Amino acid sequence: SRPYSGHDWSRVASMRQAGMKIIVLATSDYGELAEAVGLMRVPARLRQTRVVYIRNGGMSDEQAKQIKGKLGVEIVSVDHRRLIQLYEAVDENAARADAEDWVRRAEKVVEPTREEIIKSSRLYLAMRALMEENGARAITINCLGLFRRGALPAYPCLGFCRLNDAGLVGACEADIASTLTMLIFGYAFGIPGFISDPVIDTSTNTVIHAHCVCATKMSGPAGPRCPYIIRSHLEDYKGAVLQVKHRKGQVVTAAKLVNLDTMLISTGIITSSPDVDRGCRTKMATRVANARKLLDNYTAGLHRVVFYGDHVQAIKHLATFMNWKVVEEI
Repeated sequence: SRPYSGHDWSRVASMRQAGMKIIVLATSDYGELAEAVGLMRVPARLRQTRVVYIRNGGMSDEQAKQIKGKLGVEIVSVDHRRLIQLYEAVDENAARADAEDWVRRAEKVVEPTREEIIKSSRLYLAMRALMEENGARAITINCLGLFRRGALPAYPCLGFCRLNDAGLVGACEADIASTLTMLIFGYAFGIPGFISDPVIDTSTNTVIHAHCVCATKMSGPAGPRCPYIIRSHLEDYKGAVLQVKHRKGQVVTAAKLVNLDTMLISTGIITSSPDVDRGCRTKMATRVANARKLLDNYTAGLHRVVFYGDHVQAIKHLATFMNWKVVEEI
């Protein structure tokens, strides 16, 4: 509905109340049409998506059925021993080449040895092979639990970063809600997400997003690469992970799909990438409108997923197509 083209837009609210899946663009910018059409493709792309899920016992049939019924996404539970088989079959030269690429691009390597980085690259190549074997676009693993009991030869953190940089999805801790959120934003906007454990400082209206896994191409596979340092995992000082430095002044959106029908969402502006040996390696400090509101009303588990850009209105449009509720957390 271009300006001065009529007043049909005034009927949209009542049409929505009548159950119609309709959005209106009251704008002179034709570029907004491209994004809207992109959103309309998301439901179909989700119905074509498989996710490899690795956790003791796999996902229950009932939960997998609910996800398939609501979103169309198929969950494929895989025993971690299949991943180890593929790890052992990885070509050593390919793993070394991948590891050397990480080292060559890094500002520096602090704790991990070359062999530790090679093990991480080898696990990445095994994850990629497992995804190809199952026709999957995403993988999520109970990484902390499996590594701590010696069931994984390395942390999958570098591999998750590599997958997210390539436009696929690698998600920590078998967190299916964050995995689905990353798939949705990836299909809608072509960008990866940063799963975070938020830290709140109400005195400065700041939310610090922290984790040991972060893509380096937060603007998408064709975008610039964020600087990074190769470090150990901060919770146990083992393995190899990235400490990514984010773009100061960048607007970001934090989100999470919960109960398969509600998108939690908020925005902030990156003010710094704190370098503190607490929390997790990668930290993104964001100035928000009302940190106290987030603190007082926080629900749905710790994780949130952070994306470059302000996508609140677009997600509200998508919610119309998907029959979701949108809850602005800040």
